[in-house]
Amino acid sequence: MARLFEPWRLFFPSALLLAPLNVLAWLAVRQGIVDWPAASASWHGREMVFGYSFAVIAGYLIPALPWRQVVTLWLLWLLGRLAWIAPPGSLLPWLQLLAGAAFPATVAILGFQRFHAVKRARNLAFPVIMLVLGVAGVATYAAEVGWLPVPAQNPAALSVYVVSLLVMVMGGRAVPTATVGSLRAQGQVLRVVPRPRLEAAGIAGMLSLLVLDMLGLGRAAGLVALAVAGVLAAQMLRWHSLRVLNDPETWPLHLGFFWLGLGLVLIGLQRLGFILPPDAGALHALAAGGIGTVTLVMLLRVARQRAGELPASPALLQALQIALAVAVTLRVAGGWILPGQRESMLWLAALAWLVAFGLGTAVLLPAAWRPPR
Repeated sequence: MARLFEPWRLFFPSALLLAPLNVLAWLAVRQGIVDWPAASASWHGREMVFGYSFAVIAGYLIPALPWRQVVTLWLLWLLGRLAWIAPPGSLLPWLQLLAGAAFPATVAILGFQRFHAVKRARNLAFPVIMLVLGVAGVATYAAEVGWLPVPAQNPAALSVYVVSLLVMVMGGRAVPTATVGSLRAQGQVLRVVPRPRLEAAGIAGMLSLLVLDMLGLGRAAGLVALAVAGVLAAQMLRWHSLRVLNDPETWPLHLGFFWLGLGLVLIGLQRLGFILPPDAGALHALAAGGIGTVTLVMLLRVARQRAGELPASPALLQALQIALAVAVTLRVAGGWILPGQRESMLWLAALAWLVAFGLGTAVLLPAAWRPPR
């Protein structure tokens, strides 16, 4: 019988290593420190969505498989990373499209297979989201090689909406559960009643935002983004966020949802013409703040649940989350507050990002290398 291997042991460390390297490489090219035409702003966005985020999704969703299948899937992920750092024009378009889109399409199919047999109506959102994720991945790479028309908004930016939607739905169920468990450990009894109508409104809103932004209907997209932020705020009001500030594994999940809401507000105000955050600050509140914070916390929680206790003190976990919060704050607001120091703010944000993910890697690797129990 083939030995089973848990995919998170490969994908989570890969995601944690890719996230800071991607940011530093993009900044080095932006500053002219390195001459690397492939490391453009669009490359940076694609890698954070389909390299980092999809590696986390794969590690979270895919169950233990024969180790050869896991390694094959990981090599498919690696191929997607390597093919798009090749010199422009060195690969045939169809080959570059295949190399980039194969991994997100495969993860979407595996995720759909896991969820398509759900019997509860509330869980039907997951297979739909996985299909949309797969389509977004293929469409993004097809637009990059010129096989599809480029939409009004950057294709990778539109894919951020879909990943945010998955985070909102999955995290929207994990956060109340984690909060109840944390408070119960402190001797407090709490129950958070699910509100499926709010969840459905959030799903419909995010999908509408995706379509409206894709069509370039900025004002309508702005109104929808603000409406979804309101739905998210209504959900969060029931989560008792202030009561778990002393739990380094739970309070960052709440912080991640705050960033999601703030990102939607900023995107809404930007689309309506009220503000113009520099350096895609609004999108980074959603992506680096919301997706980055929730995924980093969740992958550490998943690793602890599947491998046993992580060798990390609460102080280390707090330091990790503070570094991440500093990174996101500087990335979103640094160039706004100090417009004459935009490049310095980007580098400081990148260094804080490196510290956060470096600490996360140090915490995760011993668990990932530990033999399964």
